[in-house]
Amino acid sequence: MNLTPLVTDGLGQEIFIDGEHVKSRAWPSHPRNPFAGDMKKLLPWSWSDAMLRKNMPFKDLENWHDPMYAKYDISVHEFLTSHGATDAMIRLGFDTNISYGTTAYGVSLLALAFSDYWRELNRAKGIADAKAGSATPAFGSYKGGNQKLPIAMAQRLRGDLLQGKRVVGIDVSSTVGKVTCADGTSYRARAIVCTMPFSTLRNVPINPLPEPVQQRAITTLGYIPITQFHVVPTKPFWEADGLSPSMWTNGPLGAVLAQRLPDTLQQIDSLTVWCRGANGQYIDRFGVEEGKRIILDEFARLRPASKGALEVAAVHSWTTDPFSAGDWAIFEPGQVSAFQKAMARPHQRLYFAGEHTSVGSRGMEGAFESSERVSLEVLGAIG
Repeated sequence: MNLTPLVTDGLGQEIFIDGEHVKSRAWPSHPRNPFAGDMKKLLPWSWSDAMLRKNMPFKDLENWHDPMYAKYDISVHEFLTSHGATDAMIRLGFDTNISYGTTAYGVSLLALAFSDYWRELNRAKGIADAKAGSATPAFGSYKGGNQKLPIAMAQRLRGDLLQGKRVVGIDVSSTVGKVTCADGTSYRARAIVCTMPFSTLRNVPINPLPEPVQQRAITTLGYIPITQFHVVPTKPFWEADGLSPSMWTNGPLGAVLAQRLPDTLQQIDSLTVWCRGANGQYIDRFGVEEGKRIILDEFARLRPASKGALEVAAVHSWTTDPFSAGDWAIFEPGQVSAFQKAMARPHQRLYFAGEHTSVGSRGMEGAFESSERVSLEVLGAIG
């Protein structure tokens, strides 16, 4: 569920760099600020977006995947350094609490540019809708949470809906497909639509193998590591220390967003801790229980008033989840031009869908886009 309009408050996000609280108004002249010139005025999380917009070498972002732009299928690190950025700038302004990838070395400029462009289009639409009094926020959210949508869709399906199955093998020919599950059952059909992320599909044997380019995409496409801790305050510790409950840190807490749910807009119901990129990989090494302790200890270190005032209600690592093995797909340098166009190509009676195969949207909207495409592909093949 997107809570962008509901997670902010009048105080904004507090900045903590290496454990030190830095007030936003002091940031431009602070000795820990690595940025240069007018960029020193930008808060840490704004720098990379500003660099991207200021120096973007191509404007046709709707066709980001077109071969004519292959020369820009370079790492974000290469792009930023070519425009004067230092490693210190990139480390703080891009790699810290990264929104796309793990580090600037492992992200294609082409894919990042499109992702940023798509996000801004939706943000602008959300602001316009809010001003017009629309009840539909940007990126789409549903009453009771986005999970309600696939549940409602599943209830309208005709035929069997088999859950609790783990696919361990896929066999296809020009006329039929077979899926084999871990419990020994198998299912045959005239067409198979696979929405598994490539991060998990790469561990499922496909017979015969897809063409080499498509198989390389399946085995190497990147995915962003994200681990979330959902923390419930037992008392409003932020009222005691006078700071915003939301934070941006370069430590284990990553980014902390205070969430106000629609029916309690005057009350902060929970705090979501976003551990992304290398920070997500770091926290995952300790396991769930030790991870909880690290998170609560870090809260107490940065915000002493929070000690004893927080409980971890839920933890989810997209990376250690065996059915996702990462959150959304990430194109690494060279991957867009190498195999983007081959990724969703039908392989005999095996068809591919999912957000990783979309070209005009990201996330859930990308999944919807791919479902429309694959439906037409299947109908065209089997009538």
